[in-house]
Amino acid sequence: MADVNSSAGDEQRGQKVFLLRDTRDLLKKLRFELQQMSLTARHDVEARAYHAFNCAITAWHVTDWLWHDMPLEVRKQVSDPPPEQNGSLQDFQNYTRKDCPALALCYQIATGSKHCRMKNTRADASVAAGVSEGEEYEYGNPVILIGDEAQDAQRVFYVALCWYERFMKQWNILPEEPFIPHSDDPSRTENERLRQVRPSEK
Repeated sequence: MADVNSSAGDEQRGQKVFLLRDTRDLLKKLRFELQQMSLTARHDVEARAYHAFNCAITAWHVTDWLWHDMPLEVRKQVSDPPPEQNGSLQDFQNYTRKDCPALALCYQIATGSKHCRMKNTRADASVAAGVSEGEEYEYGNPVILIGDEAQDAQRVFYVALCWYERFMKQWNILPEEPFIPHSDDPSRTENERLRQVRPSEK
């Protein structure tokens, strides 16, 4: 349990969260939200949109937790631009947006939805969130629009999840975390496809 008597600026890790301890718990939360999105009836458009909102915010904010879980020597290697000293969270987030187009989309949606609108220089006016008005299977699907092209939001969030799991395995971060089999990891091919639709951030 967090020490509620901790002074300002010196609070304990996880002091302001509910049962979340590290990146593994955030990824577990993202898996749960993806599952809820899948289980929600397609005609319940509002509920599916709410789950998509939660997925986008969780997927992007894993970057905060992952950065804190990374050893210093790893932080130095996954920063953009390469750091002169230890690197920063912002440098790592720059890296993730360039390396994983799905996470770049999560950033746009999570930041825009949490703050109502994006006002910083990273705002991409070509990216929007919505719900498909198509027929049958397509009806009610949360989508991320890149210009006129609609991406299945659930697929984007799943690709982001797979990227995190592959990244953690590659850098041996919290190695007891169970990872999906490589053959089930769509993040490589799917991110390449997204790069064709929306070029990586500069």
